[in-house]
Formats: sequence, structure tokens, C-alpha cells
Amino acid sequence: MSIINFGYLAMRYYPDKKYRTATRLFRHELEVTKGLFRALTKAGYTPTSRLLTRSQVRIIERFIGEA
Repeated sequence: MSIINFGYLAMRYYPDKKYRTATRLFRHELEVTKGLFRALTKAGYTPTSRLLTRSQVRIIERFIGEA
């Protein structure tokens, strides 16, 4: 199982933002995208997660596209 850093993925989605802003915006995106947060929590994600599994990343990509 591959593990991906949350901040690294956030920076891929928001490359023009500073690290802290990118992670805040990305976390917000995960919470407001309809159905995404529920699917992630079923896969073991919590709002304080700093690491994401490959399956969680695939869920994110399915809902909001690839970075």
C-alpha cells in the first residue's frame, strides 16, 4: 500500500498557493464536494489525517479529477 503526504497532494492541486493555504483549501474542497467526504471517511480518512492511502487518493481523483 502506497502512502501519500496530504500536504504534497494539496500542493499538486493548488501549485500557485503557499503550503498552508493549499492544505486549507484542499481540506475544504474535500469537505464540500458532494459525497467525497463520506466516501473518504468510509476508506479511513479523518479530518486530521496527514497521510492518505492510495485508495483514498483514487477516491479524491474520482470526485475532483487528477491534480
